[in-house]
Amino acid sequence: MRHFLTVACLLLLRLTASAQDQALYIVPDNALGIKAANLFSEIRLIPLETTSNSYFNNMADFVVTPDRLVFMDNESNSILIFDKNGKFLHKYKKKKYKLGQLQYSYAKNAIFFTSSNKNYTIPFSKVLQMTQKPGNRDFSKYKNIELLYLGDKEQYRVEKLPVPYYAINNLYYMNGCYLVRNSRYNKYAKDTVLYHLDIMNGNTKERSYFPFLNVAKLPTDFDDISINIDRTLNDSTVYIQKNYDNTLYKLVNDSLISEYRFVFPAANTMPASFYTTAFRNNIDYTSYKTKYGKAIRSFFNIIDLEKVLFFGMNDNAWGYKRYVFNKNASLLYDLSKTTSDSTTCFMPAGIFSKISNSDREYVYTYVSPGDLLKEKASILSRYNNAPPPFLKELLDQIGKFSNPVIIQLKINPAIK
Repeated sequence: MRHFLTVACLLLLRLTASAQDQALYIVPDNALGIKAANLFSEIRLIPLETTSNSYFNNMADFVVTPDRLVFMDNESNSILIFDKNGKFLHKYKKKKYKLGQLQYSYAKNAIFFTSSNKNYTIPFSKVLQMTQKPGNRDFSKYKNIELLYLGDKEQYRVEKLPVPYYAINNLYYMNGCYLVRNSRYNKYAKDTVLYHLDIMNGNTKERSYFPFLNVAKLPTDFDDISINIDRTLNDSTVYIQKNYDNTLYKLVNDSLISEYRFVFPAANTMPASFYTTAFRNNIDYTSYKTKYGKAIRSFFNIIDLEKVLFFGMNDNAWGYKRYVFNKNASLLYDLSKTTSDSTTCFMPAGIFSKISNSDREYVYTYVSPGDLLKEKASILSRYNNAPPPFLKELLDQIGKFSNPVIIQLKINPAIK
């Protein structure tokens, strides 16, 4: 019976999306290094204005809008907004509630965010019960859902949105609806088949994706199954990946498409026995994962451009790296092996592994003033102490500001 259930679950999972993906054959251990000039053609350095009100030192999230740079600081529990020249514009500080991930809505020109009441720590099992049996609870005492407007007419106005019962889970805002992630077995649900991802419109479930059997102690129930969602430059489109699924999906409105299928060597792939083994307990389950420590678990920081695909990967041992895939040449580059040069002002090589945002023209990363100060002498020596004026001005200012330096990098149009 156990074997039948897990095989049935596999069959369900295969029905998730249409098979129109592009196969990417990748060997992570053989990823190449690359000269920065072969990948980037321009750099722009943006020091963020540092004042007593704008200073932050624990960046938890970073969002790029058409004309703003928006940060969430964990230590001050604040959202800080700068223009793309680094000028500080606004700070929104949240009290009592802990800020969650930031999103940008193009249609509303607003930052969407949720926050959790610091006075409530709700166990996972209780969350499952509360979402299945919400009763007359006021969920706004546990969570807030808000929009912070950036436009001239409504600049920095905060709008509180209704808090539905499922908001106690992880929400992702999409076209006025919510993507709701369900991580595993729910004993309070009566349905035999549940889904790892639902689209909710108010209290109506519009669509569901990634079906699984709602049976206790199936292999994947020993660990939460994360659904990773990566934003794009379009309100109607996101990239989605499910743990241990080597496919990167694109959700366009309510249509789920298999966009890229990563084909790894056996050492980087979770074997089929993972789904058919009846693990006795968490110890056996953890031992199994440790045995396959190089198996890829998840993808993150997806930036899909015309010629290149940026992404990060976690393996089963929680090691992680960021890569860029050249679509034309079918070559994989390890961003930690990127060699800085004059195109990137000989910035510290570590900046390339922090590329995680983009707009219509650039990808974005950052460097701390401390790291830049450590490299100052080396950078100046590369230019025989005569760096370009914009770089000289920045290096002369180190010590006068404490916020990060944001780095815009333009993809080389000649990349092949």
